[in-house]
Amino acid sequence: MNRFLILVLIAGATFLLILFAVRPDLISNIWLWFVGLAGVIVKLFQWLTGYFKKLLNPPQDNKSVIAGTSVTETKHQETVTENDTFEGVTLYLLRYYDDGKTTVGLLLVNHKFYCYTLEDTYHKQKIAGETRIPAGTYAIRFRKEETPFTKTMRQRYPGWFTWHLQLQEVPCFDSIYIHNGGDHTDTEGCILVSDRLTIGEGNTTLTHSRETFKRLYRWLSEKLYDNIPVRIVVKDENWMNNLK
Repeated sequence: MNRFLILVLIAGATFLLILFAVRPDLISNIWLWFVGLAGVIVKLFQWLTGYFKKLLNPPQDNKSVIAGTSVTETKHQETVTENDTFEGVTLYLLRYYDDGKTTVGLLLVNHKFYCYTLEDTYHKQKIAGETRIPAGTYAIRFRKEETPFTKTMRQRYPGWFTWHLQLQEVPCFDSIYIHNGGDHTDTEGCILVSDRLTIGEGNTTLTHSRETFKRLYRWLSEKLYDNIPVRIVVKDENWMNNLK
């Protein structure tokens, strides 16, 4: 385990040294490379966390878990009960970068990295069509109304698109959907999803967004049609402080 991590670090350091030698102009923009690797970093962190939890907290036998023979076990059971009251599907949107026009985030499904998200930037006072929604927990349901946008999406995606996936009861916002798009001009407060993200000095863009949206939409639609509750937990950039 330790040997593997050391080899990974050595390989990464060697790559960066060669890169800087060939393209010294990239040093000033090195942070952009780390942003693009955010999904990989989250996956690695999740794997390491799970690995060390197994080492430090080996599973108890059925008797000790049921009996709750220690204070530690009792507290753990109470925590699991409190956090497990929602019986449905929970998505996590973890925002991690805002350049003043665009907010970039990670979408987690079943606590695993699923895709990137793109929203408008933060404004203390809402600017219509240019402001991201507040952090919080929102139910996701179908908006079963024949709006012009609904008709447009049905014509664009015949065979699988029916109704918009709408976030419910968002303070000071209405008609907040999850859908596809290219950049912040396509959001108007909504959440765009994609497997691929390009961050540049001029603009942040998504590619292959339609394929990602189709995959996510069809999966969530199955849950909703089966009457399984779906919600999304949106967290601002300060969630990263908990990783330190």
